[in-house]
Amino acid sequence: MYTSLLLLLAGSGSDTALDANTTEHIGPSSRVLPRCNVHVFEPVHKTSTKSRQGGSTESQYDVFSRIAPRVNSTPRSSADWILFGSDLTFRDAHRHPAIRELIELAANSTVPIVASSFFIHTRVPHLRRRSVYIFSEMETRSEQILVPFALTVGSKLDGLAPPTAWENRRTALFVGHVPQLWISTTRWRIWRQLYNRSDATVASPDVWTLGIGLECARNGTWQEHCTGLHGPVNMSCDLKPRSATRCRAVLREPGFLRDFVAAGGAVVPSKLGRDAYLRAGLDHKFCIVAAGDYPNTGKYIEAIIFASRGGCVPVFIGVSPRSLAFGSVIDYRRVALWSGVSSLGSNLDLWRRWSAEQVRPMIEYARTVGKLLDYDAEGAEQALREVCRRVRIGRGPEPAMGGRVYG
Repeated sequence: MYTSLLLLLAGSGSDTALDANTTEHIGPSSRVLPRCNVHVFEPVHKTSTKSRQGGSTESQYDVFSRIAPRVNSTPRSSADWILFGSDLTFRDAHRHPAIRELIELAANSTVPIVASSFFIHTRVPHLRRRSVYIFSEMETRSEQILVPFALTVGSKLDGLAPPTAWENRRTALFVGHVPQLWISTTRWRIWRQLYNRSDATVASPDVWTLGIGLECARNGTWQEHCTGLHGPVNMSCDLKPRSATRCRAVLREPGFLRDFVAAGGAVVPSKLGRDAYLRAGLDHKFCIVAAGDYPNTGKYIEAIIFASRGGCVPVFIGVSPRSLAFGSVIDYRRVALWSGVSSLGSNLDLWRRWSAEQVRPMIEYARTVGKLLDYDAEGAEQALREVCRRVRIGRGPEPAMGGRVYG
């Protein structure tokens, strides 16, 4: 708990990212940072995590409940910044009254205010010209402070058996959502390269939905192709594209119609259960992390935490530096490989021949920085340190450092 928040906490041992002199050692420079006092403002109206739009709690967006309990409120008169005590990520009857309270607070405050509106679809209006910062999943505007998704990975990995020996691992792990082509082609192109590799584990619950693009062609339909597939009953053979614009996106994707049909039953929905996914992160050499519906994805955090437990090395594809948390202290060039989409297959053919010694520096660095992205470790403290840094330097995003893209 905090009464006076140190920007960088004292640590011990070789793996700690921070020393007792509050000096940064991870990022591009070393510097001593001052203390920071926080006042928690308790509004009358508070939202509930159970009221998210769509009826899902979406726990990965609930960063406020992971950060706020780590703060002991100091008097407002001595505060460097104010934490607004209602999470504006969640849409319910209390959200708009809470926003009005925030606007009133900002109008009468002489110090910066920080609120949480983490999900990109729940932006808070009328705050652009006020001294209000927002916890966010991306940093695209000057008032946003990028913090990690609220994922619970590290503590669960610690309860599993040790990672498989490097030389006995499968090469690549790629799982998750595949967006429609008019949103992004990145994950489809990765899936297309990996689904039939014998050394890769590939699973997607919804790559089959791309099949509605067959309706855009004159020589076949999704319904005809779908009825020939043998999979779960949740595959709808009646889906159709909604507009000519979306059809144009499908037809612009080179070879899509041919490649999708050729994949056959590989498009049938598949998904790793949570326990199987965590185990897989320790049993593969590389975890493929790619941009999805948005340039951001929580999988980059999972992959780094996998690596911090000696598991897979992250491979970033199309991941925006503006979606990587704590770029001022984490050098992502040291913790991940970066690949182009078209060169992924050839890169994996090269990287899979690497020895455990060749990837050891990335694994060791992941052990150091992984805890900064994990709310079960130092994630909350690092988020608060980041706020203190930002309110002192003023507005203006500071992108994370990207890595060399192979291919």
